[in-house]
Amino acid sequence: MPEAVREPFADPAHQRDAVALGMWAFLGQEVLFFGVLFVFYTSLRVRHPELFAAFAPRLDWRLATVMTVALLISSFTMALAVRFAFTRARRSLVLALSTTMILGAAFLALKGWEYAHHFEHGETPQIDLAGLGRGPGLATFFGVYFVLTGFHALHVLGGLGALGWLAVAAWRTPASDLRGSPVMAVGLYWHFVDIVWLFLFPALYLAGRLAP
Repeated sequence: MPEAVREPFADPAHQRDAVALGMWAFLGQEVLFFGVLFVFYTSLRVRHPELFAAFAPRLDWRLATVMTVALLISSFTMALAVRFAFTRARRSLVLALSTTMILGAAFLALKGWEYAHHFEHGETPQIDLAGLGRGPGLATFFGVYFVLTGFHALHVLGGLGALGWLAVAAWRTPASDLRGSPVMAVGLYWHFVDIVWLFLFPALYLAGRLAP
């Protein structure tokens, strides 16, 4: 059964291409946004490798590995959701979207627990006035850490909101009226968020172990 088409699209292929183009344009500016952050990270890493060697071991790479696995599995369930949307398998679509949301929420819960642990041990971006003039230290490292992972967490949160909207819409929509294009668009965004994390994981959590 062909996908339902909405105005002003001429056919399902036109609709999918237009939605994909819009989402790729949006993701392009997201690449620029995170690109600036990674350029700053790389500059700091090159100029002060000792900073990462000293403080990166304070990050729990085992916990980060669990979070990585959760996001990778969520990418798989998101891909299933896109397939179910285009084949109009409504119940399977709702299940796949809900599973993706649970995994994303688990990632954020673990990240929140990790943040609380760092704050409890004073590992924050707060400036130590007594240490000014001695070069970058703990506050600098955790400033970079909280900025990079914080913006990523906000993107995950935004993705969860979009997934929730899709799940509710799919639950309320008859199978014959399901559209795959919105699910495809959110799927592209979700995969992008996962890819960003795959860069953050080694850059931050393994930095001390890879530092010269």
